[in-house]
This record gives sequence, structure tokens and C-alpha cells, in this order.
Amino acid sequence: MGDLSTYEEALKAWNLAGFKDGMIFSWIISEHKDICLELLQLILPDLGIVDVKNIKKEDTHKQNTVFHGARFDIYAEDEHGRMYDIEMQVSDEHNLGKRISYYQSYLTQHALEAGQDYSDRVDTYVIFICDFDFFGVGSPVYTTEVRVKESDLVLDTGEHNIILNAKAKDFSAVSQGLAAFLKYVDTNVPTSALTCKIADDIVILKTNTQKEGDYMFYELEFRSRLARETKKVSKEARKKGLAEGRKEGRKEGRKEGRKEGRKEGRKEGRKEGRKEGLTEGWAKGEKRVVCDMISRLTAKGYSKQDVISAVTELTHFTVEEATVLYDKLFVK
Repeated sequence: MGDLSTYEEALKAWNLAGFKDGMIFSWIISEHKDICLELLQLILPDLGIVDVKNIKKEDTHKQNTVFHGARFDIYAEDEHGRMYDIEMQVSDEHNLGKRISYYQSYLTQHALEAGQDYSDRVDTYVIFICDFDFFGVGSPVYTTEVRVKESDLVLDTGEHNIILNAKAKDFSAVSQGLAAFLKYVDTNVPTSALTCKIADDIVILKTNTQKEGDYMFYELEFRSRLARETKKVSKEARKKGLAEGRKEGRKEGRKEGRKEGRKEGRKEGRKEGRKEGLTEGWAKGEKRVVCDMISRLTAKGYSKQDVISAVTELTHFTVEEATVLYDKLFVK
């Protein structure tokens, strides 16, 4: 019954998957050069990009074949050799800065060929399409640059980072085309030629039985791996956390016992105090278990959404409670 339930969950995920789904996004952009080109032109209009090549999507079953160890949603180059990494990000995992740095490091390794002068290094662009406002300022587009701390001078590193915000309320600062695209990411409602084409291509993609099979295989494999790792992590964390909880419970019990003993009788006070202390200790121990689970699963690369889901399935913690602990651990 468990396997059937997992299969049904994977099938439901396929039926509901839209443009924001990582695999759907990768397929649509990598297999439709015109969409990839127009998207880059909308995001970076000042570059005057006229062509894209070497478009590659993330390989979900093995390391990226272009940059071993790094897995980009979409990698592409333009006619000048400039390199682009385009990522779809639907949940705020509070690590965007370090992730951008990580992806840039892999692009940079290949931006300069052996024997070339540093002035020949091609520019690299990491683009995150976010379904949330990472900086909370309300801008539809954020760009970063390296500034000299002691002045307003900008250091040209050849690295460019663009963070798009689909949750912006005011899109007047960007073109109508980019505004329509970001609104489509947010609402899944196409209102422009580009977004209508994307929506139509997704409908066609969903009729492809090979794509459905690949998606289902990945979903089932991912869910199975997450379940195994979660149970392992949970067992290790629970053993450690509850041991600490028992230790703290005994300590609290002795403390409460002595306190109550002075008031109502040493023997009864110790008994009640130990009971209350152990209860409190076990509660603290379980909280440690959940924190440990969250930390370990996150370190393994699972998203916030996957981690929260796994925690709530194996503990009595609600989604809200697990989210609060996650944010306390990772929101600085």
C-alpha cells in the first residue's frame, strides 16, 4: 500500500507540475532555443544578445556533463561566448548568496582558457528566477556588484548576478515583456506572446509519455531516497536528542524534587519533581531531534519544502512548528 501511495503521489506531482517545477522548467528552456533566447533578452536587454548556443539542462540522475559537481537548471552561451546559468527557485531557503557564489565559481573556472590573458575572460551571469522576494524590498529585479568599501568605486570581476522577484507589486521599472513573464511565474496565467508559447509547450510536453516516465522515475527515486535518509537521520537524531533529554530531565527532576521537598515533604517532592523534570526534558530532547533532522537533511541538499514535509511525517511537529525551527536555524 505504501508503494501504491508513493506512486499516486508522484503521479499527482506530474499532473500538477507547471513551469515552476524544476524538471518542467529545464525541459521547456533547454528544448526551445527561441524561448531561452527571448528570456535572456528580456532579463538582460542591454547586452544585445542575438543568439544562444550550447543550451544544456540539468541531468537529474548524474553530475552535470559540462561542469562536474555543479548541477545547473539551465546552462547556455551567447554568440560572444558569455556564459549563463538560469535557475528556478520556488522556496526561500535563505542561502541564495552562497548558492550564487557556488554557481559563479564553477562558471569562472571555465571562463578563461589556458594561456589566455585575464582581460580575455568572458563574463558570466547567474540568474535566479524566484517565486519570493529574497531581499524584501519589492523590486522585480535585483543585481549585485562588487564595490570598494571605502568609496563608491565598482570592481569589474566579470561576474554578474541577477535575482528576479515574481512577487513584486510594482513592475514599472522593467519592460512589459519581463513583467508579463514574472507575473506568469507567480500566477501561471499567460498574458504575453512568450508566456502563451511557454504554456502551450507545457501542454504538449504533458502528452509526451517518455517525459512522463522520466518525471515519474525521478519523483519515485527522489521520494524513496528522501524517505530512507530521513529515517536514518531521524533514528540517529532521536537517539542523541532523547539521551540529552533524559539527562536534562533527571537534572530538572532533582532540582524540582529538592524544591518541592522543602515545601511538602522530601519523598513526595522528589517523586513529583522528577516526573515534571523528565517530561520537560523529553520535550526539549524531541525539539533537539527535530533541529538535528532539519540540519542534517538540509546539509544533504534537500530543499526547505522537502525537509519540512519529511519532519512532519515522522514527528508530531506541525508544518508551522517545523518551519519556525527551520527559520531559526537558517534565517540570519
